[in-house]
Amino acid sequence: MLYFSMIYLYFYLILNLYIHSKLSIDMFLNFDYDKCTSCGLCRKACGSKLIEFDDENKPKQVYPIVCNDCGHCVSVCPVGAVENVRMDINDFKDMVNPNISYEDYVNLVRNRHSIRNFRKEPLKKEHINKLLHSVRYIPTGSNQQGLRYIFITDPEILDEIKKAMAKKFKLTSNLSNLFFVRPFVAKEERASLKRQVDLWEEGFDIFLRNAPCLLVIHTDYNYYGITAWDAAIATYNIDLAAQTLGIGTLMNGFHTTTCKIFKSVKKISKVPKKHKILASMCLGYPDIEYKRTIYRNPLDSEII
Repeated sequence: MLYFSMIYLYFYLILNLYIHSKLSIDMFLNFDYDKCTSCGLCRKACGSKLIEFDDENKPKQVYPIVCNDCGHCVSVCPVGAVENVRMDINDFKDMVNPNISYEDYVNLVRNRHSIRNFRKEPLKKEHINKLLHSVRYIPTGSNQQGLRYIFITDPEILDEIKKAMAKKFKLTSNLSNLFFVRPFVAKEERASLKRQVDLWEEGFDIFLRNAPCLLVIHTDYNYYGITAWDAAIATYNIDLAAQTLGIGTLMNGFHTTTCKIFKSVKKISKVPKKHKILASMCLGYPDIEYKRTIYRNPLDSEII
């Protein structure tokens, strides 16, 4: 599959270059030659090598159709001589040292727990906006920025989602125990399904854990499957940022998987019909306080 994807990508790039040679594509990088010192950092920082220097040793843009607007040429210029007119120049801020040590970061990672007990208090809109602001700046494959975010906070919709999930789990559990299906479903899986259904019927919200907010990440864009990686980066970024705001999180594979299998649950979750759901996360203020970090197995790793 990877082999064919690379062939497709190769011909895609060749086609784009051919089209560029036949069409007039407007340049969108502006160079202020009064400021420019011809240091070459913009060319060095360009991952696709789309900046060259002319006979007068001045930078110029080439093959603009290939540019993915990463912004590195603007960011690296020490004198502010580069501008991408497709981007807001005011959003390029001076680099700031966050003064976070390695130990500080490890503490943040180790202090993190999956929260399955939430207070009834609604998630503050101010906090949702801060989470969105932090995740806006994550890296994405080829800078496609194709992720979409839905923060579901309406109690009625959340209730409808969990009830729909319970219904589908019960259906799946019943089907897995049919005599002609049973041999193909592992005993552990059948026991797990039955346990989820039993807990729900006993009044325990096993599906959303009574969280006041459900985040759903989805996309209508598929860049060689890389959007799935983007979603993983996004969820972990939100996961760590949430801790700084006193918000607990829980990666919800139950919801993601159920939406992928049952379109009715996906529809209730407000994901557009042609969009692919990539990840789900419960958010809320914890109703439990942990006193210690938790154990993890030593890594199986090697340096070659």
